[in-house]
Amino acid sequence: MGAEEARHDLWLKRLNTWIGIIAASLASVGGAYSFMPRAPGEIAAVVREQGGGPLPRAHVELLTSENVLLGASETDRRGRYVKKDLEPGSYILKVSRAAFEPQVAKVSVASKKTTELEFVMRSRSHAQAPTDLQAASTSLVQGNAIRSAIEDTGAAWIKSLGQPGR
Repeated sequence: MGAEEARHDLWLKRLNTWIGIIAASLASVGGAYSFMPRAPGEIAAVVREQGGGPLPRAHVELLTSENVLLGASETDRRGRYVKKDLEPGSYILKVSRAAFEPQVAKVSVASKKTTELEFVMRSRSHAQAPTDLQAASTSLVQGNAIRSAIEDTGAAWIKSLGQPGR
């Protein structure tokens, strides 16, 4: 039985060697995978007016979750904004345009995924415009009244210079 035990031991050694090789290979592949960079993702946004129409040339800022500006752009004529090749993670998207209230959204980008967003921009209140216009017209009326009073005073003074005895 000595020869059979020797063959059996040899067989176990070979089997253990192959198990070790396979286990080490799997571990190295798994370890390498965890250090490989993750595939980028992207953001696709549409900016619309309250009525549903696209809002071209809206200003879009992309920031990190720590509020560091990564880039700024404008929407195209169909109100679209696309940013590709983004590392997976959290971002902030700010959208603004004159005459509209600005919008801010926190965005999560996943590897090999497109995060889709829609912004509906509300018009700024029109209550501010008439107030500013009224203030401007009030100061214009006051300025005209002052100028008119000065002109009347000057005209009266000039007339008094031409009168004898004064």
